Amino acid sequence: MSYTVLARKYRPQTFASLVGQEHVTRTLGNAIESGRVAHAFLFTGVRGIGKTTAARLLAKALNCQHGPAKEPCNQCPPCREIALGTNLDVQEIDGASNNSVEDVRRLQETLPFRPARDRYKIVIVDEVHMLSIGAFNAFLKTLEEPPEHVKFIFATTENHKVPLTIRSRCQRYDFRLIPNALIAERIREILRAESIEADDATVSIVTRQAAGSMRDALTVLDQVVAFGGAELRADDVARCLGIADRALVFEIAAALLEANSRVCLSTVTALAEQGLDMLHFTRQLLELMRDLVVLRVAGADNALVDLAGDELELAKKIVEARTPQEIERTFTGLSKLMDDVARSNSPKIVLEMGLVRLADRPPLKPIGELIAKLEALQNRLSGGSGSSQRGSDGRGDAPYSGKFRGENEGSAKKLSQRPGIPTVQIAQRTATPRDTSSLESTEAVENRGGSCETGKTAMLWNEIVALLNESRPALAAVLEHGVPVEISEEFLKIAFREGSFFGRQVQDTEAQNTITSIAERVLGKAPRLQLLTVSQPESLGVSIVQKKILKIDEVREKGMREATNHPKVQEAIAVFPEAKDNIHIDVELEESTR
Repeated sequence: MSYTVLARKYRPQTFASLVGQEHVTRTLGNAIESGRVAHAFLFTGVRGIGKTTAARLLAKALNCQHGPAKEPCNQCPPCREIALGTNLDVQEIDGASNNSVEDVRRLQETLPFRPARDRYKIVIVDEVHMLSIGAFNAFLKTLEEPPEHVKFIFATTENHKVPLTIRSRCQRYDFRLIPNALIAERIREILRAESIEADDATVSIVTRQAAGSMRDALTVLDQVVAFGGAELRADDVARCLGIADRALVFEIAAALLEANSRVCLSTVTALAEQGLDMLHFTRQLLELMRDLVVLRVAGADNALVDLAGDELELAKKIVEARTPQEIERTFTGLSKLMDDVARSNSPKIVLEMGLVRLADRPPLKPIGELIAKLEALQNRLSGGSGSSQRGSDGRGDAPYSGKFRGENEGSAKKLSQRPGIPTVQIAQRTATPRDTSSLESTEAVENRGGSCETGKTAMLWNEIVALLNESRPALAAVLEHGVPVEISEEFLKIAFREGSFFGRQVQDTEAQNTITSIAERVLGKAPRLQLLTVSQPESLGVSIVQKKILKIDEVREKGMREATNHPKVQEAIAVFPEAKDNIHIDVELEESTR
């Protein structure tokens, strides 16, 4: 008992019946009609979209007894023999099994002889990228200047593996993936011809499984017909192919958008009990979520959505109460989840937890509502509400007092980018420039007191700390929080705030000996080290940390003013006037500033 599979039984016999490759068939037909047929062609594209079929059609059109013609007659001996693969003047060669130099040379030996009967001697090489480098090189001269009666047609799924020297000698035709709508239409034609009944959901499943390949579609159709007989239903087809029922896919999609993680878990468990592929199901879910996004954005009548009638109505119900942003966010999460499932050795667990995470995400809120809440929070943190608590410029921040923010363990945790040493982090709540009239400059603080002796002390102190940083950077960072009171050959007096964490770090003998040793290198004599604790050390002078913070403030204030006055920012404020007083700007400091 012989049976011809649908992919062979319904192989196109004319250019007009080659679905989805009109750009190729039109060009070839016009070339034949005008007599401008090249001597070599290269057909490229993925599997099952018509490359070999087009090569046979071209051979028939060129050798047809009523041609060359745009369409073969399919009645004359050359047309019938080419369709059966028995024509002596049309050779079909498999590049995978005839890929050596010797194979090419044997072929070349036959080319100078005239065709046995037909108009042209045509050589079709399928999967030509499988030829060896030597075989390709042997082809070069013949391919560039073949006899007038010889035509070459190469087909490949991996065009990048064909040497450029071969590609440059051929007319290249890129075959495209076939749109789902055309595949579905062709499937319905074949079902009618075979007297098989099938619902729209069945056709949709087969089409999606084909992924743009007509041959794959007909192969899948052969399988489901063998399972379901003369009447096909979607649930039977899904069971036959080992894929999830579409109802389950829609159920999880709705559960994700409704934040129902329980349904997600129970559905995945049901899929696992049926032995279905978790990765394939995730891909189905991602494709459906894409359709839901398109439906919400472009409308239910959009041709970009490939859903059957019942599925389309169900999809419209799912998206009607959802914003595009919600569905888009879910699609993005599913896209990442599919990668995780593909890489995991436990795809079921990864899928379960990923769906729960997506379902339990907090809902999106309008930006205006968020801004209003942030403004209310800002007012509460500033100690009041309304404009009465705003600064003198009326823009939301109280004027900066110019006073140092105090040495405490919170503000002085981190100071520098050097390894092992903390850095200072100062956060600006809004982009509103501060009133800097009361902001003292770094130079003003350094020179507060006005004596030359104070300037000399600061210079000697900076030198001591810099030398200490070379050998003991952590200890140097501690001294940066101290205030030098006196530096001479006799005394080195350093003041720390009473109860200071940093003051306690210099109490041990080793630390004090190290400081004294470094001071001796600067002063020429080892001074007597005295550590003072005072309630307000800033009244005695300014620490290196204070200088850095003041410098950072100056740079930030300047950067914020420049950013706020930037034309792009002003344009944004013009579009969103309610956000004028609630813009957040981060000023990135250069390493030298820190």
